[in-house]
Amino acid sequence: MKWDILLEDGSFEIDNKLHIKSSDMIDLAQGKYRSTRLKSFTYPKSAHCLVNPGCIVNQNNQTLIHLENIDDTNILLHTTNAVNTYYYHMVNDEKHRSKSFWRDLTEHYGAYRLYTGLPYTSSDSASSHNTDHQSCVDELIRSLVPLSNFVNKFIQDNYNSMYLKLKNLSLGPFAPRSFGIFPMIAINYNIVSNYHWDLSDASNCLCCLIPLGNFQGGDLYFSQLHVRVPLQPGQVVAFDSHNLLHGNLPLISGIRHSIVYFVHQNFFHKEDNYSNMEIENVKLIKSLHDNKNLNKRILLSEPVDFQTIDYTINVPKNKDQRHSPEELERDRKGESKILHFNE
Repeated sequence: MKWDILLEDGSFEIDNKLHIKSSDMIDLAQGKYRSTRLKSFTYPKSAHCLVNPGCIVNQNNQTLIHLENIDDTNILLHTTNAVNTYYYHMVNDEKHRSKSFWRDLTEHYGAYRLYTGLPYTSSDSASSHNTDHQSCVDELIRSLVPLSNFVNKFIQDNYNSMYLKLKNLSLGPFAPRSFGIFPMIAINYNIVSNYHWDLSDASNCLCCLIPLGNFQGGDLYFSQLHVRVPLQPGQVVAFDSHNLLHGNLPLISGIRHSIVYFVHQNFFHKEDNYSNMEIENVKLIKSLHDNKNLNKRILLSEPVDFQTIDYTINVPKNKDQRHSPEELERDRKGESKILHFNE
């Protein structure tokens, strides 16, 4: 299935050569396909619906969206149980909540490279907010190994060049490699996303998204292509998250988690050569990081403000705008979504 090619500036070339600005595109998708609810809960019938395994490419034969099935039910059951257990544990145990979980219902595990020259472990992986929570994170990451192996094999079988590129990516001496070729994953706990581009993601790689739970609705929608993907547990979708505007249609009922495997563009630095780094330099850099208290960890006996704050009222300036306040309020309570006809 072929579509018009995406332009370098992120806009999409329509057949009549009309260019739509990024901000207008988000407003259009947000207003027309997310906020508007039809009585029968049917989505715009003109959108192409990608249900069966298949691939949508651009004019250069580059993959934009690739949908596949996960045939191993044991992987799905094992992963869903682990994520559900972690989610309800975080909802019910205030001392173990990270700020990112309680504010955005999203946590990132693995390696970042945002503020230093070397990749480093994310604060969610290191449980830097409470050392007592470390065993919970470790158990969650261990439980994701079968799914991570499947995703790695999926990329290897279908996109071997990308697989080799990421496999050979060096993360340096301080970052874990818990998810195979992918430096990091994000888990969205019982939350769906507003429309956005992941502009930090590598522009020449694909992210992989796996939904978990028991739910209706929440279709993944790509407004530039006018394509919706009614993702269900047992499926994985790989897509160009950097160039494609994407978000979810309203969740009708149930609980929906999602796991996203991705790589940031700033991991690709030509000067990286950690394999030849002198051990003395490695020790020196680690010592400097420790001296700046970047590895400082805390043990909490009682919850602190960020673990109990009502973010519906006290909305921080850096709040993740990909989630609506109403959804965040409900999902912090561990509730299942039920959308009634009169809403």
